[in-house]
Amino acid sequence: MRSSPNRVVGLVVGGGFLVFGVLGFFVNPLLTVGVNPLQNVLHLAVGAALILCALFGGAARCNAIVGTVLLAVGIAGLFIISSDVNVLGVNGAANLLHFASAACLLAAGLGARR
Repeated sequence: MRSSPNRVVGLVVGGGFLVFGVLGFFVNPLLTVGVNPLQNVLHLAVGAALILCALFGGAARCNAIVGTVLLAVGIAGLFIISSDVNVLGVNGAANLLHFASAACLLAAGLGARR
């Protein structure tokens, strides 16, 4: 398998989401990010998708799509932090992680096409 920036970023960020998702079931708050079981399941799904795409193809497209979704989640999180709509319990630390993950994934997915 040929290594590419998209595969590496997909594996690293996806692995981070998997670890975060698993640890979230046992440790709360996790790195000042309050998590709930629904968030943990979503983190596991995102991590699995990124890793599968990195291993079996489509890493650039997957990174771009997941990065766009995380950017939207981060932006939405800015507006729902203290509202009743915040069913996931998003806080400032979670928003920071969403924006950082989105930046890495979008940079690779849109910028490193090979």
